[in-house]
Amino acid sequence: MSLAEASGDTARQRLQKVLQQTPLFADLDPEALKVVERELTLLVLPGGASLFRVGEPADAVYVVTSGCLGVFRHESQAEALEPMLIAEVPPGNLVGEMSLLSQGKRTRSVAALRDSEVWRLPQTSFNALTSHHPEVLPALMRSVVSRNAADADAGKRRRQPRTFALLPSGPDVPAARFAVLLANALGRIGNQVQMLGSESLDQEPEWFARCEMESSFVLYRADPTLTPWTELCLRQADCLVVMRNADNDAPTRVPFEIETAQSGAVFHRRRELVLLHEGRDPGAGSTAPLLAGGLYGHHHHVRLDIHADVDRLARILTGHAVGVVMAGGGARAFTHIGVVKALREVGVPIDLVGGTSMGAIVAAGVASRWNDEELDVRFRRAFVDNNPLSDYTVPLISLFAGRRVTRLLRMAFDEKDIEDLILPYYCVTANLTTSKADIHTVGRLWRWLRASVSIPGVMPPFNEAGEVHVDGGVIDNFPVRAMQRLGRGMTIGVDIDTGGALAAGEGVMEPWSAWEFFSRLIWKRNETLPIPSIVRILLRSALVASTSRAAEDRSAAELLIVPPMTHIDLLDWTSFDAAIEVGYRTTMEAIEKARTLPVGARLFLA
Repeated sequence: MSLAEASGDTARQRLQKVLQQTPLFADLDPEALKVVERELTLLVLPGGASLFRVGEPADAVYVVTSGCLGVFRHESQAEALEPMLIAEVPPGNLVGEMSLLSQGKRTRSVAALRDSEVWRLPQTSFNALTSHHPEVLPALMRSVVSRNAADADAGKRRRQPRTFALLPSGPDVPAARFAVLLANALGRIGNQVQMLGSESLDQEPEWFARCEMESSFVLYRADPTLTPWTELCLRQADCLVVMRNADNDAPTRVPFEIETAQSGAVFHRRRELVLLHEGRDPGAGSTAPLLAGGLYGHHHHVRLDIHADVDRLARILTGHAVGVVMAGGGARAFTHIGVVKALREVGVPIDLVGGTSMGAIVAAGVASRWNDEELDVRFRRAFVDNNPLSDYTVPLISLFAGRRVTRLLRMAFDEKDIEDLILPYYCVTANLTTSKADIHTVGRLWRWLRASVSIPGVMPPFNEAGEVHVDGGVIDNFPVRAMQRLGRGMTIGVDIDTGGALAAGEGVMEPWSAWEFFSRLIWKRNETLPIPSIVRILLRSALVASTSRAAEDRSAAELLIVPPMTHIDLLDWTSFDAAIEVGYRTTMEAIEKARTLPVGARLFLA
């Protein structure tokens, strides 16, 4: 018997076993089952290959006997390049039956997520089966209902990867050490982790499927070159994790040409770049040359000597991460420092951060891995000891020149790029040229922070590539949805109530004249002015639009923290310690309340 015949016999045995267990065929008598078996033809699909595509005629139903298929939904033509995975079809299940019953065209695309075996039952045979054996119809309808329920639920949650191909970019990468560290970190999330190497090359698809069924996560350790084992790893994994030695100054090369995706493929696997460091953080401007021109979905800095970095990576890869979003709000944004201190104290990890305006600046400090003392000292020096709004200028464009803010930001963050930050990070600006909120994940950090705090009329706008950017709070002061779109896990939102920030004396009906203003300063200078200053008016005006959508944004966070801040003025930098204390206390209260929630609602708690 030849190897092909032996392989065919094994596939046939798998088919017979599946037919006896599949609900559609389980009630058939042995003779009818043999008739169905004779009508089936084997298709071997390598991982990534298409079974059928949306819009094609429905001419067959398929039985999966090994591997795993994915069902993909295309919402629109614009989304056709990036379809959504709405269901997985493991062995023992049918696929394609819904379109066949409706006698129409395929409404979904189906492709092999792993190396898979499927058996094709043509439409004529399917029609004969349902006609001669109507007892199979109830099971068939249950399958349709179940698939529709999965389809409807797909929009509510994103399916997270469970199998990872670890791809070293060269022989200098400490791949074995990293693989062990990652396996241990994944083990703290799931019950069982399997690591497979090239010794598993000759195993049958059914064996790999069993490994995945028995494990929470599977790591495929690829070779440093494009060997047959590496090719199998590329086909089997949900997520491709490319490892690069970031401390090596050798030119970047793309491993195995994995970025040259198959032309017309139904789906592309998630690609993550892990930049490994030994005993040091990335230098300013050192990361961008390593990113292969944006070919990777995301990149992650991991110091091999800091286990917390590997734990963070494991959470991000598997959708168990905690993202913290920080709203803007002038001096009130110092409350974020108190929130961070409280989260760290109780052991809630901060894996990703993002923010707007002053919230973006505090978030950048967190993403830089500043400890509690550094956050306190650095921001106190920049905003309390040195008032950032003191360089008045001729008000042709703004009241302040903005040079002082620029200098303080450059002193704090040097010439770092956003890509150099240890934690994944984004900040938001309002693009007045396009009338949209822009999310910034690359570029010189201080420049985009300067743009994110450019309150219209108070500081000059920031111009980049012919587009005009101002304070992100003009459009999106609480960018929690940007964090949720990343789909990496739980979101903690820290919003700042900007209410009570503007008021006038009850007896003030008309704007004051210049004489009234200066006379007040001379003869009643110890009394609080009963009219708001122009800076306060401009700052509050910039936040009005995004405040109107606060309720909708707040509902998007799994844990919402809103420190009571109306007693602190938006420009009172001297309230630094009071704002931190309010943030700390409010967060502790919110966490204590969250501990009483069901387990599923408090997964981020230590």
